[in-house]
Amino acid sequence: MGKLKPVSKTDKRMLDISITLDNQGRICLNADFRKELKLENKGPLFVFHDEEYGRIGIAQKCDEDGVEPHIFDSRGYCQAKAFLSWCGFNYKDGAIRMLFEGMEDGIYVFAEPGRRHVELKQGKNGDLERR
Repeated sequence: MGKLKPVSKTDKRMLDISITLDNQGRICLNADFRKELKLENKGPLFVFHDEEYGRIGIAQKCDEDGVEPHIFDSRGYCQAKAFLSWCGFNYKDGAIRMLFEGMEDGIYVFAEPGRRHVELKQGKNGDLERR
């Protein structure tokens, strides 16, 4: 069984901040997220990917040299077909909504809602282990 953690009423996760990966291969920022970033016109944002959990991060700054930002238009759209394909997102079958999960080192982190799939392997003694 999991461990319960308190969640503040003013936690940013309670806001309706989300992104959508649409069937045209774009990353779309919802209006609340654009307000949070104060993105009113066309602007550069850095996009991150967590290979282990399939999460996407978005930030206004990146500490690594040589990383080019993605350009989002005033509606919050950015063409990202190559990025989404490279990350393994199957956006062609329909839009994927990703919800705000929290902040990590100044990066807004988004994940698909629901439980994460965990692969288990049964040992010779019958115990289940994570792969």
